[in-house]
Amino acid sequence: MSLGVAWTAFHSFREHTAQRAAFPIEEGRVAVRGLAGELQISRDARGFPHVEAHSAADAFFGWGFVHAQDRLAQMLTLRMSARGRSAEIVGRDALEADRWARTIAFGRLADAQFELMDPASRDLLVAYAAGVNAHIDRVRAGQAEPPVAMRALDPLEPWQPADSLALAKLYSWNLANSVAASLVLRDINGRLGSRAAKVFFPKGSGAGADRSAGEVTAGLDLAVPHGLNNRVGRGTRVWQQNGAQTSVQRSRQASGLTQLARGMGLDGRGVGSSAWVLDGHSTESGHPILAADSHLEPTAPSLLHVSQIRGGDFEATGAAIPGIPVFWTGYNRHVAWASTHANAATIDLFEEKLGEADPGQYHDGSRWRAVVVRSESLAIQRGTTEPLEVRTTRHGPLIHTLLADENEPLALAWVGALPDVKSPVVSMTGVARAESAEALLVALSEHHEPPLAVVYADGSGSRGLQVAGWLPVRPLPTDLVPLPGRARWYDWGGRVPFEQLPDSSGHNWVIAADNPLSGGADEPKIDWLWRSGARTQRIEALLRAESKRGGVDLRRMAALQADVVSQRAPKLVASALALAGPEQEWSIQARDVVSLLRDWDGRSTPGSVGSSAYHVFVENLTASLLRLSIGDELTRRYRALRQVDTHAVLVELLRLASAGELQALEEVAPRQIHEAVRQSLRDTWLQLSYRLGANHDKWGWGRLHRLSFRAFGPDRRGERMEAMFELPYGGSSDSVNTGEFQNSDTFDVRVASTFRIVVDVGSLDKSLVAIAPGQSEHPQHPHYRDNLSDWLRGHAGLMTSDKVLVRELGPRRLTLQPAP
Repeated sequence: MSLGVAWTAFHSFREHTAQRAAFPIEEGRVAVRGLAGELQISRDARGFPHVEAHSAADAFFGWGFVHAQDRLAQMLTLRMSARGRSAEIVGRDALEADRWARTIAFGRLADAQFELMDPASRDLLVAYAAGVNAHIDRVRAGQAEPPVAMRALDPLEPWQPADSLALAKLYSWNLANSVAASLVLRDINGRLGSRAAKVFFPKGSGAGADRSAGEVTAGLDLAVPHGLNNRVGRGTRVWQQNGAQTSVQRSRQASGLTQLARGMGLDGRGVGSSAWVLDGHSTESGHPILAADSHLEPTAPSLLHVSQIRGGDFEATGAAIPGIPVFWTGYNRHVAWASTHANAATIDLFEEKLGEADPGQYHDGSRWRAVVVRSESLAIQRGTTEPLEVRTTRHGPLIHTLLADENEPLALAWVGALPDVKSPVVSMTGVARAESAEALLVALSEHHEPPLAVVYADGSGSRGLQVAGWLPVRPLPTDLVPLPGRARWYDWGGRVPFEQLPDSSGHNWVIAADNPLSGGADEPKIDWLWRSGARTQRIEALLRAESKRGGVDLRRMAALQADVVSQRAPKLVASALALAGPEQEWSIQARDVVSLLRDWDGRSTPGSVGSSAYHVFVENLTASLLRLSIGDELTRRYRALRQVDTHAVLVELLRLASAGELQALEEVAPRQIHEAVRQSLRDTWLQLSYRLGANHDKWGWGRLHRLSFRAFGPDRRGERMEAMFELPYGGSSDSVNTGEFQNSDTFDVRVASTFRIVVDVGSLDKSLVAIAPGQSEHPQHPHYRDNLSDWLRGHAGLMTSDKVLVRELGPRRLTLQPAP
């Protein structure tokens, strides 16, 4: 054996040994500090912990302990990200993300929020932190090894109660972040004018409602200082300062924002959830059945962790983000609930006027005011530091210096930065304690961030959907574009009252997926981001069919979550082909693709050839029509937006073209549309032939649509797991089983339904749960990827909260007892 081979073998053995040494202790008795009485931790066959204590505080202690056992590296990574300290581990590559985290001030906001919390909520956070620290203390004392991914943190810093709030701020921000969308929409407005640009805006936003911010401000006296004028041109503002025109600058999202989202597994258009409740008239038990899934980046471990917690007046089972003691989706003995992202706009950008002679001042519309300055120091690997100056106006921190190619001073207003915003720990703990649907709604009335659309059901048969969150009252439409900071008409007028937020009790079912949530003209104006309704249409079709059959049970409902049909695909194909011109003008390659599209059944299974033809064609056509409409640069930026549904834009462009209403897009002629469709068909044939070969039988969707799980957290080279690399996968961004893909050079899966749950509220002691790839973050651990094969075939396993079954199914039992 050569020296190199021997060294490799030794290094591999040492790494394997270190990984196994970090496995959590799961049996026996352990004495820990901070615990009032004994608690039991049982683990079932998939590693899901069941914590049983005598009080709610001790239950939260146990919750913190099992989170740290299973996901300590994940928790500490998220804490470093939230507090703007990732560069201490990753190095200079993380500086941009740290600058954003410190500028938005997740950590500072969390520390202040903790001081204002009610005593009961604070006590639970303190108990949770004590549980986390009980495991950290064992690591520091050498009684357990640290996770391999966190060897750089030595010594491990204790978990502070406010750290959980900082993670919740980071989570809320990553769901709400619409900075890039605002800048791109602004520039599209500037290129096309507000009326033509509305096709690119979310329906229901200012532009989508045929009313733009520029049109609202036209003719109004801004009461601005001498030498500063505001005029409206083609639906966008163009500022003049001292007679020198400054047009809107080309801008893009800073990579730091992408790093923040990717570090939490939330970078992708399809990030969010789907949830629905089927009425008891159609179920086998006669009670409602709730189903939900979470759409996340495929990471190892997943963002979510499944557990059951019981102690005192607190008993709940469900999915939480390690580090945040909140069951976003779950159930107790009385109710079940599922949280989905509401996609409501909680961020506004304001264009501020800084003093030319003194940039330390800004004009608020009536007088000059001092910019508030805060100095920060960013630590980097090897002991170096870098200064950061955060400058703030009355709207929020100035962020234009963090954005490439952005010269206009922009201040960021975010709901999560308001001093009176409550933590989700408060509201969602109330939800977990609710004994009825009515009590659950009372708890949701106290929910502030992030904005959620929650579906729920209780044992009496009550079920519904409720939007919850601190949503700003906007006196004027915003278009989701940057607003004039001096115009106080755009200042938020408080919170939309909870009783005025959208809700629904449905008929046979209620759904919260990608469907529009606005309930009607009587509701207050709320700015929504993109919600196309494509997935919702398919869910409705499936529930309609199941209702006619009747007798739906948990397994049948869980099977719906594996559905891979695109409901809008046939109509989209028909609309596109209708614009392709006479068939005699089609190339041989185009005719070949059309044949595949017409034979396709709409299912995106891994072996489907028609699915490959459809998705490649739609991506080519979308890019082509966008480039015709807004140019190459804006097309690239628009397609990169995390929230936008580009296929919905394509549907609308095709509808306008079919109706002969594309005259608003002055640069697009009908003949260009026809040529774009024909060329996209031909390019689809060429692309598939180049990638997969000339044999159509080998054009299966799974050969293009590949799934791999990356290591959770900031990108680290070489950490993709070979055993889970390049798996063929089905689904698409439209299907219930979400498989959103990259829309540029690859169709690799970017977002998938990595967590699923189904609950019958007639028997709230069990559920069906699937989570991929596994419960543990520790490589080589039995529960690192043991859920993957079942998840891939759409199978969900039993999760029970019945004490007898837990002890029967969870033979591994750990007892925590107070240290003397």
